[in-house]
Amino acid sequence: MGLLDKIGGLRRAVPAVSVDEAPGRAYAPVTGEVVPLAQVSDPVFSQGMLGVGLGILPEGDVAYAPVSGVVTADVKTRHALLIRADDGAEVLLHVGIDSVALRGEGFRYLAEKGDEVRAGQPLISFDRALMAGRGLDQTVVVTVSNSDAFEPVEVAAGEKRVVAGEAVLRWGA
Repeated sequence: MGLLDKIGGLRRAVPAVSVDEAPGRAYAPVTGEVVPLAQVSDPVFSQGMLGVGLGILPEGDVAYAPVSGVVTADVKTRHALLIRADDGAEVLLHVGIDSVALRGEGFRYLAEKGDEVRAGQPLISFDRALMAGRGLDQTVVVTVSNSDAFEPVEVAAGEKRVVAGEAVLRWGA
């Protein structure tokens, strides 16, 4: 088995989560405890500089697509993706706070720039134990980075805990 076969096998090994899609919705990329954006430890997120959203303390090690659309940006350190949703919303999926310090160690993309993705599809696998061992905050953040174009964008997750695939953000009608 060659390297490309192994990578392809990894992409198929993680099943998608079930999402009951509706227009103007973003879904929880992970299961875990909700962290209001204002309480996320990174001021870029907590001050809303990257849009309206929320954080989730993950219980697992895979982040799923919060929306259906096209991956328009990825980073060398494999901890974040930007997805342009079918309606034009730009949804940022960011795993960990200051996780860029790992320089990609412990992260693997299951989709990358240019890929079409469906809400609930696995996008990033990550090593929570490695992050914890390095003293990094594991919070997974999801925001609508162009929130101004979709006002109002609201947090739909009223509970303290969400399950991957549940609606967490809404915009539009």
